Amino acid sequence: MGACCSSPADNYEPGSKQAAGSSSAHHHHHHKNQKQEAQKTPDFGLGEDFEVIKLLGTGGEGETWLCVDQRTKREVAIKLVRRPIPRSITQIIQREIKILADLGDGHLNIVHADEVLLTKTHVGLVMEYVAGGNMVAFVTKRREMRESRGGLCIDEDEASFFFRQLIWAVQFCHKNHVAHRDLKLDNTILDHRDPPRLKLCDFGFAKAWASNSNMDTMRIGTPEYMGPELISGRAGYDGKKVDVWAAGVLLFVMLLGMFPFEMEDENYVNTAGLYSIWIQQIRTSWQESPHNNSAVGKLTKDCRDLLDKMFDVNQDSRITIDGIIRHPWFSRPLPEKYETALAQLQEEQRAIDSRVAGGNYRSKERDAQLQMLLDKATIPPAAGENILLAGVGRTPHN
Repeated sequence: MGACCSSPADNYEPGSKQAAGSSSAHHHHHHKNQKQEAQKTPDFGLGEDFEVIKLLGTGGEGETWLCVDQRTKREVAIKLVRRPIPRSITQIIQREIKILADLGDGHLNIVHADEVLLTKTHVGLVMEYVAGGNMVAFVTKRREMRESRGGLCIDEDEASFFFRQLIWAVQFCHKNHVAHRDLKLDNTILDHRDPPRLKLCDFGFAKAWASNSNMDTMRIGTPEYMGPELISGRAGYDGKKVDVWAAGVLLFVMLLGMFPFEMEDENYVNTAGLYSIWIQQIRTSWQESPHNNSAVGKLTKDCRDLLDKMFDVNQDSRITIDGIIRHPWFSRPLPEKYETALAQLQEEQRAIDSRVAGGNYRSKERDAQLQMLLDKATIPPAAGENILLAGVGRTPHN
């Protein structure tokens, strides 16, 4: 449903396709300049409950704006889609909202949603705001100094720190029968902690599934992150294994600042471009690809072994998320600052898990309320219609 909920890059231009993200701290120090900017912001019909600050990013279905919830004085990110929304994208929007709600009080490494709102002009998903920007900006900045790290954008210790958080988030999704299906650097955002916490966002392509069922043949996602079974349109592909492949690409890019399988044609909708990636995937291993020759030697043996298992072209034998967690590279000893941060994260997560019995907040009443609101969003507003709010069963994380 558009961009994530984080700070845009410094050179962000409204209308560009940069990711955005979400958190509740670090907010009021820059509001002086934002007050002036807010005077020029569009009127979304949010009333007195939300102050619109600035545009964070745009996506296929709408825009994400930084706002201040005047009821709590917290910064939030709101994904807004103009109504009446086309019925063709209603299912996409509803799916993202319901999946975020079904993930319950959730996981500290997943951006959480607070509520859904309907104004006279827009439908919006209110989420936490994460102020640190996405991993694309983080890796790009580190890439400038990669020679000081043996040619790596991020060394393996730091990459493992972030990768563990990503895999824990994906594991949580899979345990709740949700496949993300669009894992990429753009959809991972960072907060302002030192070292930062990573949060997974943008569930617009995510899909829930019944136990022991596979996905349809819909080709979705970002080409360079797609597994071969997704590109080829294999019937009944495993959404969990698609996530594993994409997570491997994400790890590779974090480390080396390039894709293991490059699209020769930059036109993403060009079938020939997808085919070129698929041919690279099935003809040779990532280690033997010509443009990866110099990169392979920069990685440790354990790291190469994990990537081998994640880039298995056979989805049935590809490593699972639980297998990744058991792999020696995943549990490698890390510098104290990373170990301490991860231990604190896990302690906080255990408290959330026990408090909400696994984070499952499914509710027929809530689903009916959301459905009613989304149905209204597909038609013009009625005369005298006021802003409508529907909670999604979340409690804010500190």
